[in-house]
Amino acid sequence: MSPRRFANIVTASSILALGICAMSSAAAASGAIARSAAPGFAPAVQARTASANTSRDAFMQHLANGGVAPGAHPSEVFKNIDRAYPASCLGSPLQLGLYVNDPNRVQKQVTLYGDPLGDATEQAFHESVTVTVFRVPCSGGKSATLIEFDRPSGHSTTNYPVFPNVYGGKLGSGSPTSFALRLANDPNTFYASTFSYSPLANSDVFVVENFYNPSAAVSTQTFDFNQAFNVYVDNLNNADPVFEFDLPIYNAAEYAGTDLLPISGYMSTNWTSPTQGGEGIVMQIYDNGDSLSRTLAFAWFTYDANKRPFWLFGQANVPIGTKQITAQTVYYSNGTFAGSSTTGLTPTSVGLVTFKFPDCAHMNVAWNIDASTFSGPKGQGSALYARVADVNGLVCQ
Repeated sequence: MSPRRFANIVTASSILALGICAMSSAAAASGAIARSAAPGFAPAVQARTASANTSRDAFMQHLANGGVAPGAHPSEVFKNIDRAYPASCLGSPLQLGLYVNDPNRVQKQVTLYGDPLGDATEQAFHESVTVTVFRVPCSGGKSATLIEFDRPSGHSTTNYPVFPNVYGGKLGSGSPTSFALRLANDPNTFYASTFSYSPLANSDVFVVENFYNPSAAVSTQTFDFNQAFNVYVDNLNNADPVFEFDLPIYNAAEYAGTDLLPISGYMSTNWTSPTQGGEGIVMQIYDNGDSLSRTLAFAWFTYDANKRPFWLFGQANVPIGTKQITAQTVYYSNGTFAGSSTTGLTPTSVGLVTFKFPDCAHMNVAWNIDASTFSGPKGQGSALYARVADVNGLVCQ
């Protein structure tokens, strides 16, 4: 299938939603409308509409056939099995300009045209938009692929270009094989997508996603975006070429700052010592409600000098984006079972513990502890702890 024909298919559901097919013949004869009225356009619209709804239809059929679906109850949260990148990789809202840290970003100037449903001035509008396709490093040597559209400085606030057709190309022994891309304004979504002909009122950035489809009956369109592939941008003008963005295989070693993960709620879980069963750390990361910081709290279940269970507790304020934090650590004494004591517990500072996360599966713990007054542990050192499991709704990797 030629890139241009595939591009026509990809425009589908947004065109139907806008009602272009129901426009008068006089309106359809305008120059702007003619850009989208290529031969065979109606079948292409129908094909794209079917493609856009495949995952939802298959999922509903899966349920009708008695399938047990994750998230069948409204309150249930489950992982997206077709996710294109680790869930902990991107925050919302997505920021503009993240591409500056990608040495392999591909950037081109693309002319985008006005809304064919607008007035005469809007239909005649066009401007040169900077399009950048790039990757952001994630945990486990993986990445997320994004595409940013930057309108020129001082752009019109009255007229706007419309979103182009964007699709992918798998590389093989012959010509690239075209496949659909789901572009979302926010990360970690299931169905959200941005369709061609949508208004591009401001500069914006989108993450490249796979289409979600948990049905076993219909295979979902998934692709490993860490592999080399092409991104095609069609500005919906048949007189212009389709712009090609070639991305190489992702190599984490080429990206700075990938050695540690920012500390966030994705680190909330149980962590265990791989060398000693029965020892571990329960960690929670709480929101502070100020959009600037979080609180890290932990309980360390370890052993004293007499090999009896010994519990340490600590917490620290964590500015958002922090990748390493040191927490004051205390030991509580004079407690009773099940909170039956009528007096407050006595916290005694016993030292410092530092946490950092090289990836989603591991936590580096360094300590300088002296709890010898309570026959507790004493000394300095470090160890690598392993994640026990993901918290429901917070799948890190």
